[in-house]
Amino acid sequence: MSESEADLDREATANRLMQRLSGFAQGIGMSGTDARQIIGRVIASDPSAGDGELMAKARTWMLIALG
Repeated sequence: MSESEADLDREATANRLMQRLSGFAQGIGMSGTDARQIIGRVIASDPSAGDGELMAKARTWMLIALG
């Protein structure tokens, strides 16, 4: 996979996770911008992880960020 394809894949993953986690982020009072930053960092930390694992990690990181 070329670098541009990998970037597109990460962007698609970020968009999927944002759709799935938007209600959670709103519920804890987090802005969409902050949630997207955290999701991007989660994907960068483990690009080969599946959506379920990434979502769980993103939720945890969002809660930690509120602390």
